[in-house]
Amino acid sequence: MGTHDAVPQSTTLGSGCQTPMHVSSLYVYPIKACKGCEVPRAIVETTGFPYDRYWMIVTEAEGRFVTQRQDATLALICTQLPQDACILGSKGHPDPKAALTLSGPGMPDVQVPLQPKSDPIWRSVRCHDWKGDAIDEGNEVADWLSKFLRQRVRLVKYGGVPGSAGLDKDSHRRSSAKGWYTGGQSETAFSDAFPFLVTCQASLHDLNTHLDIPISMNRFRPNIVLDGEQPAWAEDQWGNRNICVKTQEGSAVDLEMCKPCSRCTVPLVEQETADKASQPILAMKDFRLGKHLGFDKFGKYADTPVYRGGAVNNTTFFGWDAVPVQLGSVITVGDAVTVKGGNAALAYDAVTGRTSVVQQWLLLLSLRDAAALCTLLVVSVIASWLAYSLIRGFSHEFPT
Repeated sequence: MGTHDAVPQSTTLGSGCQTPMHVSSLYVYPIKACKGCEVPRAIVETTGFPYDRYWMIVTEAEGRFVTQRQDATLALICTQLPQDACILGSKGHPDPKAALTLSGPGMPDVQVPLQPKSDPIWRSVRCHDWKGDAIDEGNEVADWLSKFLRQRVRLVKYGGVPGSAGLDKDSHRRSSAKGWYTGGQSETAFSDAFPFLVTCQASLHDLNTHLDIPISMNRFRPNIVLDGEQPAWAEDQWGNRNICVKTQEGSAVDLEMCKPCSRCTVPLVEQETADKASQPILAMKDFRLGKHLGFDKFGKYADTPVYRGGAVNNTTFFGWDAVPVQLGSVITVGDAVTVKGGNAALAYDAVTGRTSVVQQWLLLLSLRDAAALCTLLVVSVIASWLAYSLIRGFSHEFPT
């Protein structure tokens, strides 16, 4: 089940959960493409953690979003939220002076109030394929960003009311990438496509064995990092699974694992210096492409426009995009995490580093192919039986 208009606040941990892990770190990125905030706790909302990608930098002339793909210096812009902001939620802060603080090398700090504006100025903006309206945060922060980035830009804030009805008809709101989750609707702010990105520490450790210089997890900009008993790349088996986070409040939060996260060029940016290199993507092309993992045969990828024509074959993957199933519980670093459910169509052998023969057959066969194979097997069995009967008949007719 994905996120719906009405969502239960918590569930008990199901008996089907298995493979113990724990939450090792949590991150919120208030401004899309800028440096994130590591937080000890955060409440689960419709669009993910509070204020995650709630702001976005856009070009002043066209309203087109700007990311580290175009300007790596965005990595040097630090963001800071009040300590309790990720617990209280994004609907408003009781302190009227509460603000998002931006800082950068050679620049004075600038603040953006968290309180919703009483008379917002709306600006037409674009984030990937989504075109809609967002709230302009004014000239002070726009001038600050324009000076730092050396181009005329504006800072806009997500202006929708997450969780309410009419998601697809509201120009202030943005739907998660459709077709990847089982619920009726899922909403995200200005993330690339989904409310959450989940990664595993064991997989980063293994990736670093392929690199001359180890990298940090911040290259992949996750929201939730998991660690524990799972071997490296075991998450490649998470197709159509949920991860269950057992919170310290005694409830449990399910996150539906929607799809493996395809990686763009942002992991090439060293987040501390904004320098660009060829790693880790160059190393990942040796063993983390869609064609290595069998994702090119996974029907949903074949049916997604961005991956048609075999593009998934040469796309690298790290982490999982996810949507929340329950809302309102607080996830804390150290919370126990288990995995339940599964889909053989995304099975991957984390020990051998490749799909097994059986898994490859499952990946290669669609339902139509499977039906054809069953028919062929039945015909083969009947033909074998007829041949055997004829041979026995001939042997009885012409005894030696």
